[in-house]
Amino acid sequence: MKQGRKVPLSLYGILTSALLFFATTTGAAPLTLPLAVESALKNNPDLQSANEAVTLAQSQIDKARAAYWPTLSLYAEALRADAPSTYLFKTIDQRLFTPGTDFNSPGIVENLEGGLEVRLPLYNGGRNRWAVVSAHSGLTATQARRSGAQRRLTSDVINVWYDILSSRQFIHIAEESVKTVTAQLEAMTVRYKGGSALKSDLLSLKVRLAEAEEQLLTSQNRRALARAALFTLLGQEPDTPDALSPEPPFSHWQPPTYAEGLERALTRRCEITGVQALVAQAEAGIGTAQSGHRPVVNLAGNLYAADDGFDHTADRANWSVALRMDVPLFSGFSVEADTRSARARERQAESLRKKILLQIRLDVKNAYLHYDEAAKRLQVAKNAVDMGEETLSLVKKQYEGGSATITRYLEAELARNRARIRETAAYYDQKKALAAIARATATSNGGPGTLFPEFSPQPHNPEK
Repeated sequence: MKQGRKVPLSLYGILTSALLFFATTTGAAPLTLPLAVESALKNNPDLQSANEAVTLAQSQIDKARAAYWPTLSLYAEALRADAPSTYLFKTIDQRLFTPGTDFNSPGIVENLEGGLEVRLPLYNGGRNRWAVVSAHSGLTATQARRSGAQRRLTSDVINVWYDILSSRQFIHIAEESVKTVTAQLEAMTVRYKGGSALKSDLLSLKVRLAEAEEQLLTSQNRRALARAALFTLLGQEPDTPDALSPEPPFSHWQPPTYAEGLERALTRRCEITGVQALVAQAEAGIGTAQSGHRPVVNLAGNLYAADDGFDHTADRANWSVALRMDVPLFSGFSVEADTRSARARERQAESLRKKILLQIRLDVKNAYLHYDEAAKRLQVAKNAVDMGEETLSLVKKQYEGGSATITRYLEAELARNRARIRETAAYYDQKKALAAIARATATSNGGPGTLFPEFSPQPHNPEK
């Protein structure tokens, strides 16, 4: 039977009690991983910037659609001139023209004019339609980039959270080591003073205690760094006081097979949606460029009144309606140049699409390979811990019976602790790899705003 395996359930009880006390005194509930992800998606500056980019893309659609609407404008003009042509047309518009005027010396004309202008685009070669298509594609690409940012942010929060959990376990291992070596050092000091122990044995214990204390400090600093990184991802100050939940929110979700995961990724990943939108946007650019050879038809209308003072009356109002068509005959080959540029952008988008597909395949492959590696490392580490515990138990009995040296005892204790650290690291690496598979395969439980399978609170001790 396995002996010497300690299950630090009391540690989780102490942590839970401390956090509940903190929550009671401060009025803040312990922060869980789902809440941390939700906070990051709401407050992270990078994601806020991505949200604004989506808003900008939506405004481009409104701008493109505005080209279909007529434009209305009011205008007012005050004029004073002695040009014969101006005198002629303005006095006619004023309906105050006097026959027999000497246009070589017409005199000064003054005019106050105000009116309403209407412009209605009827056809411009399809530019408006392609502009709307391009704007919609741009919005889709921007939304895809935002989705990618959300998934990366969620993955970062999960990884940092696991770093915090693993550092807690590292601290526990180091504290146990310090406690064990300190007890042995106290006993050895008594024996040394009584003349039944060598000074070298006492020094060996002091060196091992220093190593254990250094490991404890390193683990504590690792936890502090992970917490600072977490709150930075949450859009808060790195030294924000926290009440992190001591319960690891591990998921019961089992990843699909590699073939199923790859198929999901190739149909669900937002990067594919984004690059397909870029291809569509490039195609719209070709249509826009080629529209330069097509005619442009506009309808314009004016309603205005002119007078040399302010006597504008309805019976002296003027109006005009004009239908105008412009047919481009030669533009210096600019349309051809624009078309070549648009086709080049389309080829670039196609190349990017191929690259994205290859990257997604590699991403999925790496996620599954890392998961398999972590699972195998975890099994090896568990076996190593079992052997380390059994070895330490035997050596401890030998040491207490006088048949083993303190050096051998310290070697066994150090080997056991290193095995426990490797087991803890492999365990959390496997959890990170599981989250990486969920991200790579675009797996979601379908909940609002959920980007990964749901995490169910489940206390765990890697040594159990």
